[in-house]
Amino acid sequence: MKENVMKTCLKYLFIFVFLLIFADCANLLPSSKTAIKSPWEDFNTTKLEYEKIIPDKTTVDDLNKMSFNPYEVPNIRIMNVTEIIALFMPNPSIKKEDLDLGIQKCIKNKDLCTAYKIEPGVLNKARVGGFWADLFTLKRHTIDTGWEFRGLITIVDGVVTYRDPAGGRPLVKTEEVVRKPLGPLQEIGGALTTEVPKLW
Repeated sequence: MKENVMKTCLKYLFIFVFLLIFADCANLLPSSKTAIKSPWEDFNTTKLEYEKIIPDKTTVDDLNKMSFNPYEVPNIRIMNVTEIIALFMPNPSIKKEDLDLGIQKCIKNKDLCTAYKIEPGVLNKARVGGFWADLFTLKRHTIDTGWEFRGLITIVDGVVTYRDPAGGRPLVKTEEVVRKPLGPLQEIGGALTTEVPKLW
C-alpha cells in the first residue's frame, strides 16, 4: 500500500517538473498591479477633464459633477491654508506678492480657503525573464509600467481661485535587473559575514 502511494506521489511530482520545464515558465513569475481608483482611465483623460476647471468660475458643485470630489473619489487630498502656505512659500525669500492672485486670495481668506491635491494613477509591476533564474535569485528582472497624474486647485468660499498646471508622468516605464551569480548562497555569505563576531 505504501509503495503504491509512493509511486503515485513520484508520478505526480514527475508530471509537475515536466510541466515546469516545458511550459511557459514566465507565466509562473509573480506580478502585481497598484491602481489608484479613479473615474479616469489614463493620463490624457484626466488632464482633459482637469483643464475644464476654470478659476473664478468653477464651483465646488461643478467639481463634484466632474468627479473631483474628495468624499467620493479616492486620492484627492484636502489641504488647509497652513499646508498651502508651506507648499507655495517654503522659505522667507518667497513673498505672498510673488504668488498667483488666486493663491493670494486663498491665503488672505484663511477661514474660507482650502485646496484639493489630485493624484490618480496606475502602476503595474511584473517580473520577466527565466523562471529558474528568478526562483533561485540568480537574476530578477522587474518592469514597472503605468501612469501618474498630479494636479492642485485652491478654493475660496466654494469657488475655484487657482488651478495648478497639470503635472505627473503620462507614461511610467522603469526596469530593474538584479543579478546574484551565487543565488541564495550570496545572501547566506552576507549573513555569515555580518553575524560572525571578530575574534581580534
